[in-house]
Amino acid sequence: MPGLARQRGRRLSVVVDAVLALLGEVMQAGTIDTSALRALLQPILLGELERAEVARALGGERGPEEIARRVQAELDAVATIEDAVRHNRLDAARAVLERAVTVGLPVPAAETAEHSYLARLVLRGLPRIHRINAEREQNHYDDLEDVLPPLPASSMAVGMPAGAPSGTAVPGVEGRPATVVAPSAPALVPTVMPAQPAVQSSLVAAPVASIDPVEPNTSPVPNRKEVEAHPHSQAAQPAVAAAASVLVTTSSAAASAGSTGPAASVVDRTPEATTVEASPQPQKTSPAKDWTIQQAMGEWVRRRQRDTNPHKTAALCKEEERNYRVAAELFTSLIGDRRAVEVTEEDLLRFRGELHRVPNLFGRGTYRNMTGAEAVARADAVTASQQAAVMARAEDGQLDRDNLAHEMRDAEVPRLSMKTVNKHLDKIKGLLRWLRTTIKVAIDRDLLDLKIRYDQKDIGRAANADREAFSSAEMRKLFASPCWTGCAGVDYRHRPGSNTVKDAKFWIPLLAALEGVRLGEAAQLLTTDIQLRCFDQEDFTDWDVDLDDPSGPWPRLRRFSPKDADGVPTVGIWCIDVIPEDGKSVKTPSSKRIIPIHPLLLELGFLDYVDAQKRAGKRDLFPGLRPEKATCAGENLGEWFSRYLEYIGMKRERLSFHSFRHSFDTHLLNREVPDVRVSELMGHAQHGQTRNRYYKGARLAKLTEAIASINYRLHTAMVDGQLCLVLPPGA
Repeated sequence: MPGLARQRGRRLSVVVDAVLALLGEVMQAGTIDTSALRALLQPILLGELERAEVARALGGERGPEEIARRVQAELDAVATIEDAVRHNRLDAARAVLERAVTVGLPVPAAETAEHSYLARLVLRGLPRIHRINAEREQNHYDDLEDVLPPLPASSMAVGMPAGAPSGTAVPGVEGRPATVVAPSAPALVPTVMPAQPAVQSSLVAAPVASIDPVEPNTSPVPNRKEVEAHPHSQAAQPAVAAAASVLVTTSSAAASAGSTGPAASVVDRTPEATTVEASPQPQKTSPAKDWTIQQAMGEWVRRRQRDTNPHKTAALCKEEERNYRVAAELFTSLIGDRRAVEVTEEDLLRFRGELHRVPNLFGRGTYRNMTGAEAVARADAVTASQQAAVMARAEDGQLDRDNLAHEMRDAEVPRLSMKTVNKHLDKIKGLLRWLRTTIKVAIDRDLLDLKIRYDQKDIGRAANADREAFSSAEMRKLFASPCWTGCAGVDYRHRPGSNTVKDAKFWIPLLAALEGVRLGEAAQLLTTDIQLRCFDQEDFTDWDVDLDDPSGPWPRLRRFSPKDADGVPTVGIWCIDVIPEDGKSVKTPSSKRIIPIHPLLLELGFLDYVDAQKRAGKRDLFPGLRPEKATCAGENLGEWFSRYLEYIGMKRERLSFHSFRHSFDTHLLNREVPDVRVSELMGHAQHGQTRNRYYKGARLAKLTEAIASINYRLHTAMVDGQLCLVLPPGA
């Protein structure tokens, strides 16, 4: 495919140029004073460790399930941070560095080389902090005794950065005597000798940095602006080193909102008398008027859950809950997690503008596990890189200048559409309306009346134009491609070959095309969801169903039905149960339904695949499609399908996996299947009093006839006694 090769060659050229530019920056990075920044690392990490311990102390009693959840959250954080280190996503350290600034540590200014290096150091150290927290969540505090040696009685909680030799003297401050540091230890967490009676028990549970404190008014640390302006100056280096001698303490407010206010203050540090005065601040439940957007959205979602209000009929589905949380996260990341009562019209208008900068693949692919601001930064960088490549081609004469504007526009990363922007705006406006009308928070009424969403005329596209549908010809072309007719291997399904791999990538697109199931519904199916429903033939008499009609689906289906004592096939219909049980979820309550299995799926060996999964002891029909970190079940398969369409030359705008649902609906309606039956098969809510309240669903025989009427005229043939999808004749 020369066209695709040229396109990838251009992208590779851009990447190589970027790598060479980065290499040049790295070669010039020797001017950074890494030793001073490493000295600043210890108090930052110790502050994070103590912040978590304070939160545990004030968090109330926990049950086993809560403990297990928090341990898993710490381990998930380790994986996330290690992934950020691997991809050099330094924004992941932003919150930690901001908290360090609030407690007075001289963190270098943002967008500087020193700040970037410190951010990477923090990310490399945070996994250990989270692992320690995971142990402490289970009440394992062995790290205090096993990792560090005890300190001398004359210098409780006195230390230096890791690597300082034993007996190193720490200069006194403003006339105070110098102290001698205990032997250095290779750990971040200091210990406190149990023989010290003056130490409060709270500091034993939440150890502070073993570093000589500095009086606030007598600190040798220069002005922070001077450090930021001259990070390599003689004044800046002692400032960073002095940061290692600051006692890092945080309060419960700092633990939750990043605010200052130490939980323990040092009164006297002379060798003769060492006392620590603790000023605990009990954590109180934040009133509604102090809720931030994130807190308010979390509370609103919680109250909409069916488990907290079992009598509520309009409980949120998983997808809608995710949409609300994403909207709150985007607002927090792009505008700030301010209190809901402080949101202004300017904030909402700015939020709408910033949403247009968010890439349309936010939360997926390369933008997975990113905040809104991080995704915007990544999209801007990719756009700038691709447009720079376009300009380079134009300057080299490889591009017609008349086409430059079009090429520059094509090089831009696609951003959120107006419809998606409307969706996020509606979620935030709905939250503010709920706070005012239900919680009685003093939200400005003008905010609720502010018109910020786009009208349909602004969007300029009808609802049925959001996605394209596969035509019948495209269906035949798709299912005649190597994935279904013979590929080179599991990892090379787009290349022709002699292998037919019947797994999720083989069956789920067929299920979507012939059954109309959503990707998430298919990915969550269990082996027990494939059931045979047997009936007496008399049950079909009332509905004028002729089981012996050769033109109907029944002769094909009865081949797969069990036989009675006389060896005559009974009337059995194999069905897919789409039900929200056993950890599964559906989009809406009406999505719960029973779908007869199309005869073609049975003839292609779908039941053999189900039996093989059962014999292997699998509960999931398609294992591996419900990963914990994915936004929704089957997301990875959806991304693979989009790439597969590109490989076989079928990719075009607004054509995706969800296009199968559009094709399914259009095909049935064109075959004059009643729309009430189409809605039932697709899991859509019925409209109107008669259908919504009184209609109890079509008979299974009628649903079977509707499903069997789907005929895309796919190319099939018998191969070794089994029906298979094949290339079209003459191909």
